[in-house]
Amino acid sequence: MEDFILKQNMSVLNSDSFTYLHPGTGTASAIDLSLCHPSLYLDVSWSVYQDLCGSDHYPVIIRSNVPQDLDALGSWKLHKADWNAFTDACCQEITIDSITSVTDPILFFSEKLITIASNTILKSEPGKRTVNTIWFISKCKAAVRAHHKALKRAKKSPFTDNMENYRIIQAKSRRTLCASCRSSWQKYVSGINSRTSI
Repeated sequence: MEDFILKQNMSVLNSDSFTYLHPGTGTASAIDLSLCHPSLYLDVSWSVYQDLCGSDHYPVIIRSNVPQDLDALGSWKLHKADWNAFTDACCQEITIDSITSVTDPILFFSEKLITIASNTILKSEPGKRTVNTIWFISKCKAAVRAHHKALKRAKKSPFTDNMENYRIIQAKSRRTLCASCRSSWQKYVSGINSRTSI
């Protein structure tokens, strides 16, 4: 690997964090390598998520240090649009004559369309996107807490009893989360009928 990295002129993003926990012995090691081109090295940050998430490898998180405020754009509220006003404005302002008389028709069309949409279609307030986790009930929270506690104990003292206890609690936690997710999905699907909104 070292020869490959040197020959290909790659940069290693890893820090000194462990990326793997042996389920039998509890020994930790860093066997997962994250490589990138040297030009990207200073533009990203590397870290390890502190929960195994049901695996024996810790998830590796690589984030861009370049600011990208995508959430500040907002989204169009199409269901609240004034489509009659939108159509009328398009017919008046976007004509064949107006498009053919400009040097860049595509840019003209795009700008006109966005301007008309801004005047006739509402946009949502910029904000962070939220993920619907309706299935993550109190029983799931308790299972995750127990899993984290057992993992912490296994990492601190990787004795046979602690590792065995961790494996049992990990399996129970996984079953609890899967059952809750499945039950929530079944409940949601069973409530869908011909009157349900798209």
